Amino acid sequence: MLRVAMHVAAEARSYERAETLIRHTLGHSLSAKTIERLVKQVGSELAALESHEQDEKQVVVADVAVVSCDGGRIHTREAGHGPGVHGAKWRETKNASFERMTAEEAGDNDPCPVLPQTFRDVAHAAKIAEKPAFQCIPESGESARYLGPERILRSCISSMVASDAFGVQMRREAQRRKFYEARRRVFIGDGLPWNWSIQREHFAKFTPILDFIHVVQYLYAAAEAWESSDEKRSSRYLELTEAVWQGRVGEVIGGLRGELTARGVAAEELPDDSPHAPLAAAARYLENNRQRMNYPRYRREGLPITSAPMESLIKQINLRVKGTEMFWNDPAGAEAILQIRSASLCDDGRLDEYLRQRPGHRWARRSTPATAA
Repeated sequence: MLRVAMHVAAEARSYERAETLIRHTLGHSLSAKTIERLVKQVGSELAALESHEQDEKQVVVADVAVVSCDGGRIHTREAGHGPGVHGAKWRETKNASFERMTAEEAGDNDPCPVLPQTFRDVAHAAKIAEKPAFQCIPESGESARYLGPERILRSCISSMVASDAFGVQMRREAQRRKFYEARRRVFIGDGLPWNWSIQREHFAKFTPILDFIHVVQYLYAAAEAWESSDEKRSSRYLELTEAVWQGRVGEVIGGLRGELTARGVAAEELPDDSPHAPLAAAARYLENNRQRMNYPRYRREGLPITSAPMESLIKQINLRVKGTEMFWNDPAGAEAILQIRSASLCDDGRLDEYLRQRPGHRWARRSTPATAA
């Protein structure tokens, strides 16, 4: 029943829904309050495990080990104030993905030198950038595609702790998965500074790669600000994006800064609402991350170049922890549900494994209280 309650609580949108599902599917009665209490109990135990070194598992060493992390959002409330929501605020969550992957051996030739169709599709790029699509004639012709490595197994962690403590948790998870022993090691992130602080401190020997999808967002916005018609904007977007895809990052930075100079504006002095701001923001973003943008080399080595799986993981976690009228006690309730949800999303069955080893399970030895001297 505990195992069922944890899995249902990890998937259902509320503890009340979990109660209903258990009653209708199993014919057993377990109140929403009881389920909530059990989630907090097991979730706090899982959180405590993350703060201690653990034995490395007997796992297969990855051909390609991929680590990525990103921030999320969760709505919290102050605990201990009775019914209702008190002191509501948004808090940042820390989330990380650990993927064991397999890929072809590194070669001398770029397997996909042409910008793939998924990024040439301007309407799709607009969705990525969360902006209106340029009205233009779709391109025709053969579509390119970069397959990248294939995922074998994924585990993940999620927590409310600060980035320094989360970096330690990420290192421990990577050690348990023997990621430091992999032949090819990758750390993918967006432009958030704390991502790269964690990479430098705990994953310094991993190849750092800037997520290409975030590059698309900046270049689409820059093309929109650069040109005056949709046809020219579409052409400019494709020109900039393909240049970065092919490794000509310096050329793109020079073009962006040259356009700002031609307009007689200084990038450092632009307010956020300036019509020139997207040009400056794109140039600054590319310059700050230039050393993590050698995409042709990454493709030759069979490495991933987007954090799409990380974005998917965030959505999977948010499906349980974010929603209208959904507030979590800060920090215990929020931390507990993040622990349960992330454990349930791991491919290695760690939630079931922990529950089987947990004191109180019929096949686990109960801890014996120490007797007083």
